[in-house]
Amino acid sequence: MGIFGSIKGFFAFNYNILADAPTLTAEQERGLALGAVYASEGDLPINALTMEADARTAAKVLHGPWGVVDTESARESYQYLLTSGHRGIYQVVRPYLAELGAVKKRSEYVAVQRRAAQELPEVAQRHQLAPQDLLRHFNGYAGTIYEVKRNLPEQYPKSIAGWDAARVVHVSRLFLDAGFIEPDEAWAAIAQAVRLARAEHTSWAEFNGGFLFGRAFWQMGLSGANAEKIGRDASTFQFNAERLLTREDSPWVRLPW
Repeated sequence: MGIFGSIKGFFAFNYNILADAPTLTAEQERGLALGAVYASEGDLPINALTMEADARTAAKVLHGPWGVVDTESARESYQYLLTSGHRGIYQVVRPYLAELGAVKKRSEYVAVQRRAAQELPEVAQRHQLAPQDLLRHFNGYAGTIYEVKRNLPEQYPKSIAGWDAARVVHVSRLFLDAGFIEPDEAWAAIAQAVRLARAEHTSWAEFNGGFLFGRAFWQMGLSGANAEKIGRDASTFQFNAERLLTREDSPWVRLPW
């Protein structure tokens, strides 16, 4: 597809609107908008809290990456996302990431890596975090730094709460489709995610920056983090975010932060 085809595709895009969906309250509409970047990327309804999946399929998806198999484990996932998520680790590792990203010489790069390896275990202990988690994310960033810097619009955002808040909405779709959670409980968790996001970000654009870096940060912590894959993923989500930030029919444009 050439450049003109890409432009045509950008403007021809339409959000998925679920027919006959229940009318959302203003609070629910704002909460659902936190997950709009997932909805846009996956062609999910932007006006309803569902993936339009049958219960068996939704449960299968949850069992793998989330380890969610029932109501209790769904609530544990909510608890994790709303109280700590990846943002706790990020805040501790962030100064080291920023320092590594600012170096100009190979010798300086190596020096920061060595100091991080020495200091992070003690830092983790002070913050009651697992040392291996901090080191894994730092080393993952060190190995993917150039792809990350090339594909993300914001480097080292002050918070990645947008990543955790968006996931609350995303898993809520699956929890409901799987039958693990009732709608009232899902909407209550999403309302908490709205408060979390608003406390940490000041605009949809800043929220998006937190989401994008947070997603990349999560991938950095995975075993065998792949720089090229992280870069492609960030580019895809950024493309969909640009739509959300600019199109008149986007919930991010229609709803003030």
